[in-house]
Amino acid sequence: MACQLDLRGMISPITLLKVTQAFRGLDPGETLEILGSDAQTRKDLFKVLEAPHYELVNSEDDRACYRILLRKRA
Repeated sequence: MACQLDLRGMISPITLLKVTQAFRGLDPGETLEILGSDAQTRKDLFKVLEAPHYELVNSEDDRACYRILLRKRA
């Protein structure tokens, strides 16, 4: 199952709180797709999530927004 968070137009730290809450709710193997526009959130995202707990599946950027796809590890 996949979860999607559309955080475009929102700013950090609210976005980081929403990401961590959504990520905690995932079961191992599930994915979280994050759509955002705040550069600070993108920068701090990987500081907030602990590296052993996720796998970066995909990351895309364009001028308007970014898309990050993470998979929760066991």
